[in-house]
Amino acid sequence: MNIFQIITLEGWTDMMYIVRDAEGHYAYDIFFLMSVVLGSFVILNLMIAVQASYLDQAFDEEDNRQKELKDKLEHKKRIKME
Repeated sequence: MNIFQIITLEGWTDMMYIVRDAEGHYAYDIFFLMSVVLGSFVILNLMIAVQASYLDQAFDEEDNRQKELKDKLEHKKRIKME
């Protein structure tokens, strides 16, 4: 949960200061900064890209379904006209 809080940039500075006060040195600041950089800029962007690709796929499937329905209706109209 703490890593998720750091990655989403929600209150990570407070957590960093708590760890710094508990440990007594600044070495953990590097961990927090790297987690923010890698987590928020890389991992979250990858998650957004995956979701966007699935959304595009869903839109394509819906377009194909609509096209098939339209083709079926046109076929039925041609049969009735004959």
